[in-house]
Amino acid sequence: MLKKKIILGKFGKVYGIKGWIRLFSYTQNKVDIFFYKNLFILDNKKKIFFLKFNKYIFKKKSYIVQINHFYKNEDIISFVNYKIYIFKSNLIKYRNKNEYYWNDIIGCRVINIKKIYLGIVSHIMETKIHDIIIIKSNSRDMNKKNILIPFIENKIIKKIDLINNYIITDWYL
Repeated sequence: MLKKKIILGKFGKVYGIKGWIRLFSYTQNKVDIFFYKNLFILDNKKKIFFLKFNKYIFKKKSYIVQINHFYKNEDIISFVNYKIYIFKSNLIKYRNKNEYYWNDIIGCRVINIKKIYLGIVSHIMETKIHDIIIIKSNSRDMNKKNILIPFIENKIIKKIDLINNYIITDWYL
């Protein structure tokens, strides 16, 4: 059985000469990546390699990290551009029914309150004001490839049903 994995970040370039590497966190609060257990990368042979962060420093919109007691660049150069994963089963469980991960709503069908099907959530874009869900439209009109809907709960996003995989919105085309 294949376990579902989720990308939480990515390694960038090697930094300095003592085995540090740049890490780009995809978590909402960037520092949260260091609080997850059982993070891993997949090497070229798809073999799992678990990560342990020894030290980290925030520098220029990303982190510089030292991992798994590697202290030489030769030890970590192979990690450059590798994605950092976690198994979905290792994510922190929700505290109540109104909590979810962004990853959970990607792929949900989107219907407006008049029962008009809008499409499927393809991804989410962060903005300074509020997040926006991007819906791949089912419309044949070439001008409407994607629909962008502000993620404002209770006003625009009326209901999220993860069991039946749909979202109801107060949004019209």
